[in-house]
Amino acid sequence: MAVISRIFGYVEESVLNLLITLMTLLVFSEVVARFFFNTGFLWIQELTLTFCGWFVLFGMSYGVKVGAHIGVDAFVKNLAPKAKKIVSLITAFVCIVYCGLFLKGSWDYLSQMYQIGLPMEDIHFPQFILKSLDPDFAWNTLKIDIEDGAIPIWLSQSILIIGFFMLTWRFVELFIAILRDQVSGFQFADEAKESMHLIDESAKNAKVDPVSDQKEAK
Repeated sequence: MAVISRIFGYVEESVLNLLITLMTLLVFSEVVARFFFNTGFLWIQELTLTFCGWFVLFGMSYGVKVGAHIGVDAFVKNLAPKAKKIVSLITAFVCIVYCGLFLKGSWDYLSQMYQIGLPMEDIHFPQFILKSLDPDFAWNTLKIDIEDGAIPIWLSQSILIIGFFMLTWRFVELFIAILRDQVSGFQFADEAKESMHLIDESAKNAKVDPVSDQKEAK
């Protein structure tokens, strides 16, 4: 399990870095095209939204790993260690069930999109890929219309299955870790602590060096 977890972690970080880079480049290109050349690309908006969806759904599991999600744990912190463990196990189990429901719903949705063969509006495969595909195989297996060349929705939104599967894995991993007393429970982002840290940093930066003050006075 540790090996699989490390692989997942590497994949998550790599994909997230790639997606945020691609989104930045796409948005920058669209802004330049609109403001400097008075033109635009319809496919950039749809592709950026697709990458954004992938980024969010990939980021869910990564957030569980690094403790970046926001939660209310004021009540749990005041519990005895044994009670805290029980509550954390129940919470992790509920999260697993929640992910299971979304996995089932995602599978049903993508299955319907696959059977219908519904394509995206503005994003198409490059011509060299379309020419390399057999028309019968492309439609019967991948639901790709060679004449139209649009990417099918089931393929672009397959992140629903991938993202919730990885999130389920993280919660199962957390459940086992709590059961083995390797962790005490969920890790949440402490916004108050981060805010105080930013205030302290700002206060330090705002302070004027006394030596510089004396030099300026002279």
